[in-house]
Amino acid sequence: MEGPVKTEEHNDAVVQRFYSGKNIFMTGGTGFLGKIIMEKIMRTCQIDTIYLLIRDKKGKDMHSRVEDLFDDVLYDRLRQQQPKFRHRIHPIAGDCSLPGLGISAHDRALLAANVHVVFHVAATVRFDEKLNIAMAINVSGTRELLALCREIQHLDAVVHVSTAYANCNRPDIDEKFYPHRISASNALQIYEALDADTLQTVGAELSKGWPNTYTFTKALAEDLIKSEGKGLPITIFRPAVVLPTAQEPIPGWIDNMYGPTGMMVGVAAGLIHVCHVHKDNNAELVPVDMCVNALLVSAWDRATREHEETPIINFVTKPGNKLPWIDYIDMAWKHGSQLPIFKSIWYAVFTVTDSETWFGVLWFLYHTLPAFFMDLCLRIVGKKPKMVDIYKKVKKYSDLIFFFTHMKFTFSCANVDGLWKRLTDRDREVFYFDMSSLQWDDYIRNNVEGIRQYLMKESASSIPAAKKRQARFKVLHYTIMYTIYALGFLLFATLLSKLLLPA
Repeated sequence: MEGPVKTEEHNDAVVQRFYSGKNIFMTGGTGFLGKIIMEKIMRTCQIDTIYLLIRDKKGKDMHSRVEDLFDDVLYDRLRQQQPKFRHRIHPIAGDCSLPGLGISAHDRALLAANVHVVFHVAATVRFDEKLNIAMAINVSGTRELLALCREIQHLDAVVHVSTAYANCNRPDIDEKFYPHRISASNALQIYEALDADTLQTVGAELSKGWPNTYTFTKALAEDLIKSEGKGLPITIFRPAVVLPTAQEPIPGWIDNMYGPTGMMVGVAAGLIHVCHVHKDNNAELVPVDMCVNALLVSAWDRATREHEETPIINFVTKPGNKLPWIDYIDMAWKHGSQLPIFKSIWYAVFTVTDSETWFGVLWFLYHTLPAFFMDLCLRIVGKKPKMVDIYKKVKKYSDLIFFFTHMKFTFSCANVDGLWKRLTDRDREVFYFDMSSLQWDDYIRNNVEGIRQYLMKESASSIPAAKKRQARFKVLHYTIMYTIYALGFLLFATLLSKLLLPA
């Protein structure tokens, strides 16, 4: 088996020693967080096998999906160090929305006999997911995972990935369980008894206080672990909003447009011109690589010492290094202006407001009216109108994240501090996750570069052309704006003169 070369320094790393020879079972390995977990643990630890739960999707079987997964530039560093790393991956056919996770009897026996550590990362993270689907994956899937864990003969640790916003129906969130008006077991009974439409109606009442089905079902999953996870060596890991890598394995890597990344892309593309955020609230953002380091350490911690209660880890920003939304926006704008994207459709200019009324007015002026005008032009030239529909989707997205930019939360993170204190100096180097020392300005610049390179597929060589394109758009933008202002002023002056001058 290939792996890092054993040296005295390597053997001094306690966390690395814990993972040596271990077999891992993972759900959600094809997602953003899961990809980084697999890359990190294979590159730095001498694990034996990762059993990866994976389903057929979009006409591709699980083997094709695994091959596509590891072709990503994310794994280049691992590929250079360990060219044959793929032999460590053992795909397991299954689906978190199915009974028994959809795992065959043969594979279930294989897992029960061989697995040591379980990472339950799979979830539907769509905020507007239908409740029946979110319940199936996020809650019922967790119940099925717990049942499987009880069959595993040599289980050292289970890490359930939740979210820092699972309990966002309250402003102060500690590292503990919270009671809810409905238990997870009762919610599952309702889910199993009702059709999708009826469940959606009933769920709207039961989930009051949560902004979407994602956070509500993640709260139920935590309650399920509290009631049905007794006796299992389980930890609940709650990351805040997970953003691109800070350093490992490459700075700025990202593969999705969720959360602030989507807004950043929208502004850079000239599609979004007004943002609705509470400027002074803190942006709870964490780099995915630091998040993964803390997650891997939390499994080691759960396995190597006694815990009176189920450990819960809030992985969030640290006091003394908080980032207000206005600072995030200013930094993103500064670096985005220096590194524009070539695929932009208009000049990147935007206004930030925390007023709901003013946001509505600006959205109508900056987005709705221009969209109607552009669709009219498309109709005139015989093309299908599309801009109104595009902006409806953008507005829906903006509304979905509104809650998280306007609510003010206070998170405790004593358990994260405890994890950090337990680490040796070598482990702190390998599994670095000290959020108090994150340099936000450098990190956000990496975000911008990563978005250009990994999401927009634009190389650094395209930056001069992108700047020229933005310069042309700027001239067009202000020409149109000042023409509109002039026409508006002329119309106003004409109406005023007719009202004031005698007939």
